[in-house]
Amino acid sequence: MALTRLSRWIATAFSTLIMIEVLIMISPFAFYWYSFYSPTLQALHRSPWTAWMESFFLPHSVISTSAFLEFLRWRLGPYMFSIGLLAFLAFAGQIYSAKLRKKGVVAGGVYRYLRHPQYLSLAIAGLGLITFWPRMIILVFYLAMLVAYYLLARSEEGRMLRAYPSYAEYQRRTWMFVPGSPGRHLRQWLFGWVKNPALGTALCCIAAFAGGLGVALALRQYTVAHVVQETLPDQRMLAIAVWPEDSARVEIARLTQQVLQDPQVAGRIRQEGEGSFAVHLLPGDYGMVNMFANVGQRTMTPEFSAARFQFVARYLFPFLEPNRRYRPMGHPEQKTLKMVFSRVEEPGQPVIPLDSVLDMDAKMTPVAMINVDTATGQILKHEDPGGRSVWGPITMPIF
Repeated sequence: MALTRLSRWIATAFSTLIMIEVLIMISPFAFYWYSFYSPTLQALHRSPWTAWMESFFLPHSVISTSAFLEFLRWRLGPYMFSIGLLAFLAFAGQIYSAKLRKKGVVAGGVYRYLRHPQYLSLAIAGLGLITFWPRMIILVFYLAMLVAYYLLARSEEGRMLRAYPSYAEYQRRTWMFVPGSPGRHLRQWLFGWVKNPALGTALCCIAAFAGGLGVALALRQYTVAHVVQETLPDQRMLAIAVWPEDSARVEIARLTQQVLQDPQVAGRIRQEGEGSFAVHLLPGDYGMVNMFANVGQRTMTPEFSAARFQFVARYLFPFLEPNRRYRPMGHPEQKTLKMVFSRVEEPGQPVIPLDSVLDMDAKMTPVAMINVDTATGQILKHEDPGGRSVWGPITMPIF
């Protein structure tokens, strides 16, 4: 019973952390959450041993050149979250309905084949959810949640065996989570030599964590390779285009060099002294500029409206608006671009080499922001980026 309670508490805690980190970002309460959460993320970034947990492993602020990444982000991920959540609610309703009617073991519907489809649904929903906000610490929470659900499922099955001896036959003819039980076969292949069951379970959990983090690191490298970027060694600067089309429509290196000739921009960069910089080229109607600079106004009172409700609902259930794709990213054919210049540093190292700008422990601080005409390169407006994102001085996605 103690293991059951502990596993349930851990699973609930990590599920809540994942949901809060992602869903709060699209809710009226984001300001309040980051007022509390910002110190935690800042603390993580003080050490190179933990700063990597703030990094992102999938594209979030840019459109990559990879069809696979864009499909994962705008199609597969959102639909996995919606389908997983709806399936969980349906399976949970079946379980609690049986409990109210005192029907004993539920063995109908999907439960004829899988013993824990509700946990599988939560796993699918969580995997889809982290594509919305793919921070490494959220992945760590997700992997911990999966381990907790596995331990909880095993504990629940032990309790069911004690209450219903016939449950053993049900176990024999069904799979635990996934048809074919690939996890069991993999465990036997990797750790079949381990005689102690508890040690075998611990090794499996460690292997699951390592495997999940390894996949995330590989996805991050793949993402970096498919971000449109130009290196400007003389300016110690990496230029990043939000849309791949911008690299063809405007020569991002040439435009950046032209803008850096402006006395106000050049002077602001010089004030930062030595170091390396990133500059992001955002469409004029880019909808997430607050991730780069504190230019929006946040009211202390969340506004509830039909439009706000529809926005959240469409984000959570993409089939309500199948053509929502790319809306937050603006449009590449804009006549103006917003350019955000940021100093990039690592824990304890305000001066880093240019080739470290995309490191996992790198953090941006906005120092200058302008609106520029893409055809002429003329600066239309200077803005104060506030020295932080709208959420505070925490790490935001560089890609």
